[in-house]
Amino acid sequence: MNMSLGVLPFILLAVLHANLSAADRPGKAITLGGGPPLRTGTLLREKREFRIEAGKTKQEIGKEVTNVTTRYLQSVHLMRRMIGNEAEEVQVREFVKECAHFTMGTAPPPDGNPSTLSSKNLRFRRKSGHWNYEMMQGSPTPDEATSMAELAFAADLLDVLPACIGTGSHKLGESWKTEMASPRGKAYGWIVPDQLESTLVSVEDKADGPHATIAINGKFRMERPMNFNARMEITFSATVVRRLTDMIDVDTKITGQFVAVAGAIADKSVSAKNETVILNYDYPFTLTRTLKIESK
Repeated sequence: MNMSLGVLPFILLAVLHANLSAADRPGKAITLGGGPPLRTGTLLREKREFRIEAGKTKQEIGKEVTNVTTRYLQSVHLMRRMIGNEAEEVQVREFVKECAHFTMGTAPPPDGNPSTLSSKNLRFRRKSGHWNYEMMQGSPTPDEATSMAELAFAADLLDVLPACIGTGSHKLGESWKTEMASPRGKAYGWIVPDQLESTLVSVEDKADGPHATIAINGKFRMERPMNFNARMEITFSATVVRRLTDMIDVDTKITGQFVAVAGAIADKSVSAKNETVILNYDYPFTLTRTLKIESK
C-alpha cells in the first residue's frame, strides 16, 4: 500500500480523536450527580479502612499532663442490600479495630481485634438527618452498640463528599464551592461546614462506563459528636472516582487532620478527687473506601 508520509499526521489525529469520549472533549459540561437511586434488591459491597499511624493524645487531670502517641485502625467489610429509600439491610462480613497508646519508640505490634459485630445482620436507615444501625435480631452488647454507632458516624461524615459534589454539571478543570446551610442553635451532633471546594479533575472511559475523578478539599466542625462532651474539627483532602452511569463512588481516598477536645469527670480508678479529665486529640488520618455492585 502506498501512502504519503504527509497524510500520517492527519490519520493519527483522526484515531486519537475517535478514542476520546465525548465527556473528555474540552468545553463539555459533565453531569456529576442526580438520577434515580439504586433499585430495591441491589447488592453493594463496601470495603473501608480508617487508619491513624502517629496521632498525638494529651491527657490533663489537674496539673498532671500525659502525652502519648496513638495508633488506630478500623477495617470494615459490608454487604449492603437496598430495601427502599434511604434504607438498607447490611451483613457485616468483617469489623476489625485496634487502638493503641504508647510513648515514642515503644510501639506495640499490631493487634487488630475482630468485633462480635462480624457476621451480624443489621438494618441501616436514615432518621432525622442521621444514619442509624439497628440489630435485625436480638439486642446488641455494649461493644456491638459502640461499633454500630461508629459505623453510623462514619456514614454521616462520608455524606459530606456527595454533598460537596452536588448534582450539577461541570467542565473539566472547573472548581466550585459548596454552600451547606449551617444548623441553627447549638447544633449538637451536626456537621457545620467551613470551607468546601471541589474540582473535576478528569473523565475516563472504562469497560463499565465513564468514570469522573473529583478532588475535594474542605473543613468542618462538630459539637458533641456521637453525644460525647467534645468538639472536633476536620480538615481534609479527598479524591473520589465516580462511575457516571449510576453515580456510585467506586473509589474514595481521604487524607486529613482530626483535632478534638473532650472533657469528662475522672472515675475513681484515675482520680480520687473527682477531677475533670481533658483530652486533646491531634490525629493525621487516612480513609479509603471501595464500593462495588454485586450480582445476586
